[in-house]
Amino acid sequence: MPKASDLPQPTFLSSPKVATICGVTRNTVCCWIREGKLPSYRTAGGKNLIRPSDLVEFMRSSNMFIPDMLIELSDKDKKATGVLEPERTTNSEPSVLIVDDDSSARSLATRALQILDLPLLEAETGYEALHLLLQNPEIALVVLDMVMPGQHGSKTFDEIRKQYPQIPVVVVTGFPIEEMRERFTISQPELMLSKPYQPSHLVDAAKAFLADVGI
Repeated sequence: MPKASDLPQPTFLSSPKVATICGVTRNTVCCWIREGKLPSYRTAGGKNLIRPSDLVEFMRSSNMFIPDMLIELSDKDKKATGVLEPERTTNSEPSVLIVDDDSSARSLATRALQILDLPLLEAETGYEALHLLLQNPEIALVVLDMVMPGQHGSKTFDEIRKQYPQIPVVVVTGFPIEEMRERFTISQPELMLSKPYQPSHLVDAAKAFLADVGI
């Protein structure tokens, strides 16, 4: 008869770790738990612990971006029961994602790109951009600001490049371009534009990159 120590032990995530993964505050995670949206296990010391599989299901139901690390944790945690997470499907209708914490900058890009006659999506932060990319697999181009709260543009770019290497990214920045190039560790974006840029330059670039992917 196996001892308790020989049995598979479940993996748990703390509330602060969940907050980091989801790009929200600890209070938001506590609200999800109190409202019954996110299952948790309460320790004798009063701390909330979350199973990776429960977090994955919650994030999927909320159309949130799920890091590979979390999916791997969830899969390992569920192997004891032989249950694995289903693969997500994608669509093919093209759209453009504009990521900038400055509403006026997003409006400028949106007005310029309306000439493409394609759906335009907007995000204020890098985390929101990654959530939208998961929720909208039809996104075919990303226009990304470099300086944003929560997650810097270069970190967001790295995540996009790892998860969606086929999507071209146009980076816009108010800093010298050569200085910004040093911040990219995986690869360089398809194009970098200095703020303030001419709207026609963004439109021409968008048309060229969309044409390259057959749109």
